Amino acid sequence: MTVEKIRSLLRATPFQSFEVHTPEGRAFQVPHPDFAMLSGTGRLLHVARPESDQEDIIDIALITDIAVPAKAQK
Repeated sequence: MTVEKIRSLLRATPFQSFEVHTPEGRAFQVPHPDFAMLSGTGRLLHVARPESDQEDIIDIALITDIAVPAKAQK
């Protein structure tokens, strides 16, 4: 996964939530751009957990997939 892809998802207007997946099967939900941040070097993705004051730090090189749900039809 590339840092450019993550940046584009975080800056998308309108924003669409997405889920980041890692090789060990973990999934990290990004419900809003305020809940995620790339490190200065772009190597790490910080994802805050909305239900707590904790965060997960994910090495971008270990992201295997990013799932973006289909937009709801009106």
